[in-house]
Amino acid sequence: MIEKSLKDLKKLISVSNGEVPPDVLIEGAEVLDVYSGCLYPANIWISKSWIAYVGPKRPLVGEETLVIDGCGKVAVPGYIDAHGHADLFYNPSTFADLAVTKGATTVFSDAHDMIGAIGVGGFAEVLKASDKFALKYLWGAPVTYPPYPEVEGGDLLSLDDIRQLFSTYRECAAVSEISPYMRILKNEDAILERLLMAKSFGRNIEGHTLGASYDKLNTLVAAGITSCHESTKEDDLRNRLRLGLYVMIRHSSIRSDLEALCPVVKDLPKDSMMLVSDGVFAHDLINKGYMDFVIKEAIRFGLAPIDAIKMCTLNPARYFKVDGEVGSITPGRIADILLLEHLENPTPIMIIERGRVAAENGHLITESAPFPDIGNIHNPYVFNSIDKDELVVERKDRDCIPVISIVDRTVTGRIDAPVRTNGERVLPLRDLDVRKALYTRRDRKQWGKGFVYGIGADIGGIALTIGHESHGLLVLGFDDDDMVLAANSVLRMGGGVALVDKGEVLHAFRLPYGAVMSDLRIGELARELEKINGIMRVRGSTLDDPLWTIGFLTFTSIVELRLTVSGVYDVKKGEIIF
Repeated sequence: MIEKSLKDLKKLISVSNGEVPPDVLIEGAEVLDVYSGCLYPANIWISKSWIAYVGPKRPLVGEETLVIDGCGKVAVPGYIDAHGHADLFYNPSTFADLAVTKGATTVFSDAHDMIGAIGVGGFAEVLKASDKFALKYLWGAPVTYPPYPEVEGGDLLSLDDIRQLFSTYRECAAVSEISPYMRILKNEDAILERLLMAKSFGRNIEGHTLGASYDKLNTLVAAGITSCHESTKEDDLRNRLRLGLYVMIRHSSIRSDLEALCPVVKDLPKDSMMLVSDGVFAHDLINKGYMDFVIKEAIRFGLAPIDAIKMCTLNPARYFKVDGEVGSITPGRIADILLLEHLENPTPIMIIERGRVAAENGHLITESAPFPDIGNIHNPYVFNSIDKDELVVERKDRDCIPVISIVDRTVTGRIDAPVRTNGERVLPLRDLDVRKALYTRRDRKQWGKGFVYGIGADIGGIALTIGHESHGLLVLGFDDDDMVLAANSVLRMGGGVALVDKGEVLHAFRLPYGAVMSDLRIGELARELEKINGIMRVRGSTLDDPLWTIGFLTFTSIVELRLTVSGVYDVKKGEIIF
């Protein structure tokens, strides 16, 4: 994660021997030993980015030694999120600036959204810049992107693309979560070749095995899956542990499984279990916290504080095979150290990351690093506008049409709606909240067309370049003119969101990085997203996060109906139905 030079190592040993002063000294703290689960009093000596000594001795103190009073404080390792998403709406740099103030010093970011949006070339630029970000990143590289390429326009990444990432960048620590696990069960060559290649590089393979039976889990583990963050009930957790999977227990902005699983977890060995975020919305990062909040909630639901902290430090470090570098307060490890007022309150008052004071009392101290100005250079739109003729849904010989019905934030079902036509054109049903929805990828114009019920916002046209997972162009609405204006507005911005009604742009929001990530600070971003959702609620939407729900209409790894470039896809049946 950080390479030591011979000079670095020699200085580290000299500091540890007491021959030269440390750069930082934390005096008199109670140190959490995550190996034994005990607290003990110690001084911590730091040389550059690494821990040189932990124990009772006091070192030579030089004029430039930063002495930190740890008396009455508890020192714990920096928190590690073993399954996060730092690349949607916000970008990894602005995310890091806020996340580190909450105690996160290392994040495994499942980067399938970002890589799909900016391509391997753009991702390489991010990797070059990431060592300047406020925390350390490990990344997941996608092998199934999009999940079902035969109906979603083909693979965005080739086998060689993925091999290049694994062979070039140690930070690419795993295969991104594999949501279309049915392809493994069907013994598909294309996906199995990618799993074998990842294994040849010694990489983990992240699972997304929601709903898999015990027998299916056997097959998935045999194929190489190493973890899963989709346990929602006791049997899920026990089955995954029994079969040798690392279990990630989620507390995200979308859903939390802590309340259901913590009573089970507290009575089990915890070495193969981790607490993860699986994605936190901007307003939750600000108002609730990050891994500190996950730990706090786990404690509230019955976990012992030391167990909860170990599940966010040593356990993920061991899982990603970086426990020789992070995850504990021990000599030779990177100096990622949090000072807490007490164990029961995991929000740190001081964060030391890579041996530097990065944040204190919730405020970033270290300098913010810019995100590389990649725009859409590495994955451009091959078109810069659309016209009304492209939005026509042609009449078919049927009395009703299958409609994507929104069930909750990300889940959909099916309803059948009557056909209303104008000549040979099928019309939306504004009075029934059934609007047209069209989706195309950015590398070609291939419109998938369908209808959606349940958004509720009486707005003529909505367009956005967030469309899990290929992030092309998603256009919805009741009025073709409004839909065209919304779509062309986001294309002119190079990506973003636009709401249009009766020829007026109600709001437009730009996403300049890969058409999915903002350049705004997290606070500004949260206000901007709430403005968009607020307009939709004023116009009649009862969804708690309408924008998020719309962006997930194209995500084919959640049941039941999804919109693809081939049309409306029934995930359960595995077929295009409209």
